[in-house]
Amino acid sequence: MDAARRLVTTTSEFLDSLDDSQRRQANLPFDEQARRTWAYTPGPRGGVPMWALTRTQTKKAFKVLAAMLAPPAFARAVAVMSLEEVLDEVEGGRSGRRHIADYWLAVFGKPGPQPWGLRFEGHHVSVNATVAAEQVTLTPLFLGANPAGVRDGGHTAIAPLLLEEQLGFDAVHALTVEQRSAALLSDDAPDDIVTTNRPRLNGSLDELGVPVSVLDGAAESAVQELIRLYLDRFPPGVTRPPADDVQFGWAGALEPGIGHYYRLAGPRFLVELDNTQNGANHVHTVVRSPQADFGEDVLAAHYGSEHSS
Repeated sequence: MDAARRLVTTTSEFLDSLDDSQRRQANLPFDEQARRTWAYTPGPRGGVPMWALTRTQTKKAFKVLAAMLAPPAFARAVAVMSLEEVLDEVEGGRSGRRHIADYWLAVFGKPGPQPWGLRFEGHHVSVNATVAAEQVTLTPLFLGANPAGVRDGGHTAIAPLLLEEQLGFDAVHALTVEQRSAALLSDDAPDDIVTTNRPRLNGSLDELGVPVSVLDGAAESAVQELIRLYLDRFPPGVTRPPADDVQFGWAGALEPGIGHYYRLAGPRFLVELDNTQNGANHVHTVVRSPQADFGEDVLAAHYGSEHSS
């Protein structure tokens, strides 16, 4: 089953399992502003909350999320959700905003031949799918983790985004002195991903870093492996943002445990990772497609085709 049909099937089965009240919450108009209003901080969202679902309905909601992501990314997302209970324990249960079921699933429009969309979102998870002309896009795609890692003695017991960090360090350490100088954006890492939750990315970022095209040997291999890691969040059949003319940039410390940040930035492809908060144990990552998030390009092609027929 291709990606678009799988999403239609799993989403329709989920909506069919809801009662009328739940369905009114879950199924929203295909509205441009509503779809672009996304966040990765705690708090209620549009859509139906997971905590309001039965066990059967919850399973169907997770099947929708599994259809949106490749298996490793799905596993990361579920692990991130489980960390909400860990974070609540770390904070002494003082916050009412930490719960494994504080995630919302929204369906924009009707699953079928006309354009429609999906959003699965809550603290540190935002997965946004747009379906048009049997094409599926999946940006913005945000995953974060707090704590970034839970340690058991000298070992990491759980860290959903550890590979994203490790491969980033591998890449920056594989650069020559000259390449690292070109890649360095700042001695200090920003407090968060620079693009935050902007609804659109129309302009380019300043000081992008070192072009991947000038790298060779171990440096090129390391950066390409990092790019593949993020592209592999997308399941087969989903349109991946083209990782052409990418530049690798770094800010902050060159070793774990101290605030650090990197980006992979191209005209149609952007990755950011930031780990600075809570003693550099609170990580944010995002994949975006400048000028094409929320299916902007495939929607334009779809509507253009309709008007020319």
